Amino acid sequence: MTEATLNAGPLSADDMDTSNCAKCGTCSTVCPVYRVSGQESDTARGKLHLLGKLAGSPHSPAYREIFSRCLLCGACRHACPRGLDLPGLVAEARSDFPKLTGSGAFVKLLATSCLAHPALLAGLASCLQISEPLLRKLPADSGLRLKLGLLLEPPATSGTEEEDHAPTPNSHQPPVPGTISIFSGCLARHLRPGIAKATNALLATGNQTAPFTPEKQTCCGLATFSAGNPKAARRLARQNLDAFAGGDGPIVTPCGSCYSQLLSYPKLLAADPEYQPRAMAFVARLREMSAFLAAVPASAAPTPQPGTGKTQRVFYHDPCHLRFLPGMKEAPRQLLQSRPGLELVELPDGPRCCGLGGTFNLAHPDLSHRIGATLAEEIITLAPDLVVTSCSGCLIQLHRELAGTGTDIRVTHLVEFLATRPPHHR
Repeated sequence: MTEATLNAGPLSADDMDTSNCAKCGTCSTVCPVYRVSGQESDTARGKLHLLGKLAGSPHSPAYREIFSRCLLCGACRHACPRGLDLPGLVAEARSDFPKLTGSGAFVKLLATSCLAHPALLAGLASCLQISEPLLRKLPADSGLRLKLGLLLEPPATSGTEEEDHAPTPNSHQPPVPGTISIFSGCLARHLRPGIAKATNALLATGNQTAPFTPEKQTCCGLATFSAGNPKAARRLARQNLDAFAGGDGPIVTPCGSCYSQLLSYPKLLAADPEYQPRAMAFVARLREMSAFLAAVPASAAPTPQPGTGKTQRVFYHDPCHLRFLPGMKEAPRQLLQSRPGLELVELPDGPRCCGLGGTFNLAHPDLSHRIGATLAEEIITLAPDLVVTSCSGCLIQLHRELAGTGTDIRVTHLVEFLATRPPHHR
C-alpha cells in the first residue's frame, strides 16, 4: 500500500461499501481495543457489520459509543487482506454524530477546542508551567504528578556543542530558497519546548541558514478529524498551508502523528479547488524527522558524543501512525544504532499500540490505560534504561504508564535523545 492509502480523508463509494468485508476476522487479531475488551463490536469487522445493517438509521447512544471505541491506529487496515480503509470508515461514521455524544464527550470537546485554538493551548501551557514548582512538591505516586509529569522532566544531559551553537530558528521573515522549515507540533510548541530546541539543533547542523519555523502554524488537525469534525480539520489544514506558503525547501516534523495527518491534506481538501493543489505541493515537501536525518550524509550529521564505556539499553517505540508506512521502522533505528555504547532491545512479537489514540484516552480512559499498562509491562521485561519514541502522544502515554509502575525507566523523544549526549548508564 502507498502512503496515500494509509491516510485519512474523504472516502470513495468503494471505500464505503461494507459488503467488501470478507468477515475473515484478521482485524480482530491485531486490534488493541479488542485485545483488552474481548468484545466483537470493538473490532473493525463488528463495526462494518453495524454500518451495513444500520446505514441510514437514526444513531442511538449505544451505536455512537461503539464507534467511539476505536484508536484509528491503522493496524486493521494494514492487516486487511482486501485493503479496506477501515479506520477511514470509522472516522466517516463519526462525522455524522452530534458533537456532544458518548462517554467523555465534553472532555474530548474541551481538548480538541484547545488544540484547534493555539491561544487557548498557550494559555493552558502557561498555567501548567507556573504550577510546576507546586507540582514538584507532590508525592511521586500522586495521580496529578503522573499525569503532568512530562512537564517536570529535567534535561537528562547537557546539550551537544551543535545544540548550544545552533542558529536561532526564524519565525518571522520568509525563508530563502531551499531553507528547511519545521512543523513543530502542539506539544513541542507549547508544553515541551525541548523537542523544538532539539529539532532546530539537529536540522541546523551543517546549514548556514536557520530553519524556518512559521509562527502562524497551528495544530495538524488529527485530533479534530479523529473526533468526527472534518470541517475543523480542514480549517486547520488551510491555516497551515498558508503558514508554510512561500518556501520551497523541505518541511520537517518531529512528530509521527502530525506527519501522518499532514500527509492526508490532499485527500482532506479534495473538494477545495484553491487549496487542494497547494496541499499536493505541501506534501511533496513534507519529511518525517527520522527519515530526513537518516538520509543526511554522514559528513553533515552531528558528531557522535563520547559514551561512558557502558552499554545503554534503549527501547524504541514505533508510533502507530508511522510503523505502517514504508521505511518508517528502519530510519529511527538506524539513527539510534549510530550512537556509541547503545543496545537496541525489541519486543518479541513486534511493535504494540500505546493506547493513547488522540482523544481516545479522554473518552475511554480505562481502555486506554489497560492497553498502555499491558505495553508498559512488556517493556519492563526488556529491562531498558531508556524508552524513545517519535510521537508526542505516545510520549505522554508511555511516560504516564511507566511512571505509574514505579520503575525508573525514563522516556524521551527521539530528537531530544539524538541532540544530547547519551545519558549515563544507571
